Amino acid sequence: MSLKHLLPPNIYEVIDRAGISTVKQIVILSIWDIKKSTNLCVDDILLLKNIVTNNICPISTSGNDLKSVNNNLLKISTGCSSIDNQLNGGLLKGTITEVYGESASGKTQLALQITLTNWAHGCVYICTEDVFPSKRFEEMKMNLPQFDPKIDYGKNIYVEHITEAKDLMSCISIRSPKLLAQNDLSLIVIDSIAAPFRCESTNYVKRAEDLREIATVLTTLAQQFNLAVLCINQVTASFEDASSVLPSLGLAWSNMVTTRLWLKKTLKTFDAIQLLKTKNQLDASDHRVANSHSYSD
Repeated sequence: MSLKHLLPPNIYEVIDRAGISTVKQIVILSIWDIKKSTNLCVDDILLLKNIVTNNICPISTSGNDLKSVNNNLLKISTGCSSIDNQLNGGLLKGTITEVYGESASGKTQLALQITLTNWAHGCVYICTEDVFPSKRFEEMKMNLPQFDPKIDYGKNIYVEHITEAKDLMSCISIRSPKLLAQNDLSLIVIDSIAAPFRCESTNYVKRAEDLREIATVLTTLAQQFNLAVLCINQVTASFEDASSVLPSLGLAWSNMVTTRLWLKKTLKTFDAIQLLKTKNQLDASDHRVANSHSYSD
């Protein structure tokens, strides 16, 4: 809604003549600054600020309201029981979850796995670095627990390729809401959030503002359409510990993230065949124990 239709006519005419024409100006400018520019009394300025802030203020949810909702309805599974257990059920809807780690640590692999696990509910997959890994997607879908070759697992997955920050903002603020209004989806994946901001520009203030705006739009979409947002992030070296790494994009982005997962390479190797044999042996042992108990009864 425009300020002209939102404010009383007498107040709108005064601030319009003073060149105060945006919501941002009304919120940021102090009472003294507005009084100096418009000559309005303090009561009128307080009324002006209250009307504007009440109109743009996002809907808040109390902790009691969240507790009253079934936890399972607020989470989507990652397809990995260990990660789901750590997250108390999976990715939390209405929030941003970040996965960061070094190159080849499995970030895209995890993103594809979560996408495949929730294929029936639909997903928006935004690629900012490489093209969508369709070959790997096809290989992974064949390992789904209940894989059916007759099912098209990609029919509810909408892929977008983006390279610049302004295009990313356009995608999530204009095209995505239209898509989400027409389709009941459960997930938005951005792989990766850092790539559009990886440039030689040193205007870190502008970058921080853009990141906060993107995070705000993503959180709004997540809450409005009851879905989860998964953002893949790169890493940067830590000055305090040379052997450690930190998520890219700094505090401007970190403060907007609700949950953060760190994927790390390991030198440990596991023999999948041996693990399967061990599991089968344990299952067989449990079966024999169960049978012996039934005979003794």
